[in-house]
Amino acid sequence: MKTNIKFILSGIFATSLVCASCSKDMLKENLYSQVGATNVSGPQGAALLTNGIYPYIQFLSYNGGNNWLLTTEANTDEFFCNWGGTPETGWAGAQNFLNLDASHSMVGLIWDSLYKIVTQSNAVVTQYGSFTDAPTIQNVAQARFWRAYAYQKLYSVYGPVPLVKGGEDLSKGIAKATKADMETFIEAEMKAIEAVLPATYSSSDYGRPSKWAVKAFLARFYLNQKNWQKASDYAKDVITNSGAGLQTDYASVFSKDGNSEILLAVNEIAQAGKGNKYVALSMESNVRDALGITGVSASNGYGMSTPFFRTFASGDLRAAPFDAATKTGIMVSGVLRKADGSPVFGTAANPVTVEQQLSRVLSFKFPVQANIPNGEDADADVPLLRLGETYLSYAEAQNELGNTPEALNYVNPLRRRAHVVELSGLSQAAARTAILNERGWETYHEGYRREDLVRAGLLLSKVAEKYQFYMGKPMSWANNSDRLLLPIPTTALQLNSLLKQNTGY
Repeated sequence: MKTNIKFILSGIFATSLVCASCSKDMLKENLYSQVGATNVSGPQGAALLTNGIYPYIQFLSYNGGNNWLLTTEANTDEFFCNWGGTPETGWAGAQNFLNLDASHSMVGLIWDSLYKIVTQSNAVVTQYGSFTDAPTIQNVAQARFWRAYAYQKLYSVYGPVPLVKGGEDLSKGIAKATKADMETFIEAEMKAIEAVLPATYSSSDYGRPSKWAVKAFLARFYLNQKNWQKASDYAKDVITNSGAGLQTDYASVFSKDGNSEILLAVNEIAQAGKGNKYVALSMESNVRDALGITGVSASNGYGMSTPFFRTFASGDLRAAPFDAATKTGIMVSGVLRKADGSPVFGTAANPVTVEQQLSRVLSFKFPVQANIPNGEDADADVPLLRLGETYLSYAEAQNELGNTPEALNYVNPLRRRAHVVELSGLSQAAARTAILNERGWETYHEGYRREDLVRAGLLLSKVAEKYQFYMGKPMSWANNSDRLLLPIPTTALQLNSLLKQNTGY
């Protein structure tokens, strides 16, 4: 789907139009816009400044090798990053095993990238928040959505952070907000715009947040607060009234842009530097050649952790074997053979599996597209919110409210689609475990797992199991709850004298 937002991204990145910089402040961000020196104001200026948010949203997807999803997925049981090998002190190992320090590049990149969204959004809100024309009201609502979305992501990995809303004097620094202030702000912002944003957009505005995206966001927000009734109410509203529908097959959720299951997605462009790099970042060159895939680079980094892969039921289509002939399917595991029958890894007498050789199972959850720009930039959008996940939010909330049969009614459609046996007759405790497992199988590599495991109180134990598998010894920080949060980056502490490091770092 070629949309205006895709053209916006292309135009903004290509021309690098920058209208403001605050290099000496705590937030060293540039504002993207198409206003430039002409200083366009009014509704047109609001629209252009709002469009400037969207290049920063790319960080939330697989647009680059170092992105939001890499670290938050590697921090869990379901993902394994191969760069730098397995040792827990290496660049990738520190992410794989919750062993990051304040100087790690990804700790700083996540902070900076999310605050760029905040800064750009603040510019829209502060400059145009008082305007009363309908288009500008809509643009300000979009900015408020993305600002709250970015703050929720910051909060989920760093805990309370400085709550910059625009217009503050940051020259002397700004302290962290309280937990209550963070949660109140995020909730209030989203509730203020849920009746302002439209229910749907034309195809030319695909990728902008609708009121249903707001409601799906709030369903997860309340789920993480364990406010089960509100989570249930919001999720059921989305399921019943949004007009969204589950795709009939799992693969099409990720191969068909703009499909009925998507509530909000990051647009990806099949242009150099602007596409979805997930497959290229996962690919290994010997595997690529054996599968007959052309025009795709091989960064040999991303993948599914072997122990998590082994939890899928036999025949689960969410882990369907990749078929070299049809170039369909998802997972590459086991002994892979060349056209002549010889093993890709090991010898004829002693073949080696993909997961043994590469320390992970290769996942092509997003479709393999041959001969893409730079061998890495595919046109496959990355969902941020989708109906399948909202089904599971409703199921979890209903189970916690004591309505387990109703909960399973919203797990089983996903299991039917995956061709695995439906669930029935479970106790509340058994259903709680089953729903968490289902979340992992259904939404792996989509950025949900870290929050889900924290909510369940299982992040440390699940990562400890992964550590035991790869390192062959117990994880010494398995009971250290400080590791549930990332450290505040060193650069942020240096720029802001009032900002304090998280406990334990």
